[in-house]
Amino acid sequence: MGRVELGGGQADFELFEAELQRCDWKVLERSPAPVPGGRCDYVVELRFPGARYRAPDAAREHLEALADRLLLDLTVVAVQVLARDPVKWPLWHVYRELPPVPPEVAARWWGRTRERLRAWAAISLGTRDTGGQVQARDADTALAVATAAMPGAPPPTGVAVRSASYKRPAPDPDGRPGRQGPTRRLLPLRYPLLAAFACGVAAARSPGHWHWLPTGLFLLAVIAATARHAPLEGRPGRWVGFGSGGLLSTAVAFGLAAIVAAPRGGGGPGEVVAILGICYFTARGLWLLARQSTWGRLVPWLVPALLTLAPVLLAGLGVSLQALYLYPFGLDAEDADVPAVMRFLATGRVLAASLLWLIAPAVLGYLRHLHIMIALRWLGYATFVYASVITLFVGVVFLAGFPALSAGFDARSAAAEGRTPGHYFGIEPEWVCALPAKPLAEVPSDGGLLDPKHPYLSLGDAGGTAALWDVKEKQAIKVPLSALRLVPVDDPRGPCP
Repeated sequence: MGRVELGGGQADFELFEAELQRCDWKVLERSPAPVPGGRCDYVVELRFPGARYRAPDAAREHLEALADRLLLDLTVVAVQVLARDPVKWPLWHVYRELPPVPPEVAARWWGRTRERLRAWAAISLGTRDTGGQVQARDADTALAVATAAMPGAPPPTGVAVRSASYKRPAPDPDGRPGRQGPTRRLLPLRYPLLAAFACGVAAARSPGHWHWLPTGLFLLAVIAATARHAPLEGRPGRWVGFGSGGLLSTAVAFGLAAIVAAPRGGGGPGEVVAILGICYFTARGLWLLARQSTWGRLVPWLVPALLTLAPVLLAGLGVSLQALYLYPFGLDAEDADVPAVMRFLATGRVLAASLLWLIAPAVLGYLRHLHIMIALRWLGYATFVYASVITLFVGVVFLAGFPALSAGFDARSAAAEGRTPGHYFGIEPEWVCALPAKPLAEVPSDGGLLDPKHPYLSLGDAGGTAALWDVKEKQAIKVPLSALRLVPVDDPRGPCP
């Protein structure tokens, strides 16, 4: 809420009020129309998404930006944050009362123990919940509301109320309860977050084969949190859907993170927790950005433009990894014919690495959420451009390009040691003997002279020309397939027949 003074004539007042109506900001108070050239006082209720942090600054900057845009003589006198959240009373679950205990059962110790366990399970675990919920000051009021008749339905009978699993401070009997704190929304996640944090700290330096530890413990924590906060009766469909979907998504997320973090003896669970933290904050930032963006203006022209450029960009990205892999051998991507499926998979690898760019719009979402892009809009977009350049460079170069280049140098080192390098996105190195199909003097070659006495490392062919790597001379040779007969060999150290 803000109090402003506006000077000018009647046209300025009407323009200001029209702009407030367009922004869906309510005018709570307005002083009587002043004399020409006087000033008019307004009390305006401003509503905009974002954090409570810097909300007063954001309200003042919104009003000042409006005055600058409309060229109004406006002065912000005072701003104040109003709490409009709904009041939350303690939560009560409705459950079916236990049937009376027969005297012959109550007379035996095992009967009394069984009934006590059933009563404890009904009140603590919610095994007899009907699915109904009531928010009321105390148990008596909650029971009265739970047994009241609803329109079109008879009043429920044989029911009672129990307190929710989480505890709230008792409200003041003479007052009203406090607002619903945002921290309470995270209560169902306290067990998974605690388990993930404990796994990351306790097993940060564990051996590589312990990378699965956070997965199992985190899933157990999710099961415990879900079972504690979800009723076991009354809503079986929702229980199955929520439990299955939550566990499946958690398993997929943790599995992918463990696969990324565990190879080659990485940091293990410590990296898993770090990757999950980055993913969470990125997803949260993207959600904050989407909540404050007008996608209706961008989608009609942005989506067709991206669909037009997609075939060209994807085709180029799919060849880049193979080109970097062949660079240590002195070859280009055109020297080896790669299947379209492998080019597609290589494109997916580059696109997956470029997803690191999502951090940039996430940062933009946090800047908007913290009300930093009102008066300093240029600073937010400059930060977005800078973060986009950095994240794209790191993602494409360090997460996709350098690994491909490193794989090429590793393959060259393996060939120098007489080992067969592994395949890489459609490039399948193989030791062969290049036997000429015609006199050796008539065999054309590019890059060096063909020596049929020792094996070569075949890196594929394209356009009827084979690409061979000469380990002794450390150079690539291109020879037409029509002039050769390639014979696979098992021992690259021996001579060719």
